[in-house]
Amino acid sequence: MTMEARQIEAFRAAAVHGGFTKGAEALGITQPALTRAIARLETGIGFPLFERGHGPARLTPEGAAFLREVERRFVGIDQLRRIAQDIRNFGTGRLRITCMQVFANGVVPAALQRFKEAFPEVTVSLQVRPSATVYEWVAGGRCDIGIAGPKSGFLGVDEEPFLSLAGVLAAPSGHRFGRLRRAVVPADLDGEPFLALALEDGTRHVIDQIFSDAHIHPAVQIETQYAETLCSLVARGLGVAIVNPVLAAEVKHLPIVMRRFEPHVRFESRLLWPATQPRTRVAEAFVACMREEAMRSLRALPYANELF
Repeated sequence: MTMEARQIEAFRAAAVHGGFTKGAEALGITQPALTRAIARLETGIGFPLFERGHGPARLTPEGAAFLREVERRFVGIDQLRRIAQDIRNFGTGRLRITCMQVFANGVVPAALQRFKEAFPEVTVSLQVRPSATVYEWVAGGRCDIGIAGPKSGFLGVDEEPFLSLAGVLAAPSGHRFGRLRRAVVPADLDGEPFLALALEDGTRHVIDQIFSDAHIHPAVQIETQYAETLCSLVARGLGVAIVNPVLAAEVKHLPIVMRRFEPHVRFESRLLWPATQPRTRVAEAFVACMREEAMRSLRALPYANELF
């Protein structure tokens, strides 16, 4: 059995458009060329596809059955054509993002809103994972861009700085820290109920060292992995916490106040790219949106100049 793609396409065009002449016009070829292609296809498969005679071409029962199978496969071809068009117009046509929790509720959604206005046809996959997992996924090529806190020991990752911000102290509304006209300092926290990041967080060790150097001992009440959870606990009056200022714009609905803390505790974040894959245009565009949204959000804070 001999079949060629151009013969199948000629048959489908004639069947779909209701005749050899219109089918040839749709393909941009001559009617004799289309007729010859269909005749060779019929010879190859061993049965007629059209009833020959006067009037418009009509499919034989075998031809109608054959057309149904052809159409099933052309659905896939049409999908491939659309995918190719997406790639031509928008890069890959799909953007896979993995980010740490602190950016998942404010900066990234705001950036995606702006991004989708410029790239409405791009499908976005957003996964929220701990920083170590973000590194693993980027190294393994499971995402196009990652946002994470700095980690060491990962190969296959190209990284660049994203934000380096001074942490702020979160306290319940009505707390004495809310009335301070100066920055909160370690001595203010001696014996204070304190909510801490989990021990595996690198920033936790920086904070502990600051307290140790100042010879003060906050009363650690709860440890948790996510800064958003710390803010919720602060709002419940369970203690105070030092958190990433990215959260400040996102927790305005909570009964907490944010105050500067000195000495500065730096919260670092990195942009991660798979080292073995080229950077796509859509990924670059998303990063630009994210940088803009992060700066817009942070610049709106009353103590913005103290954060950088």
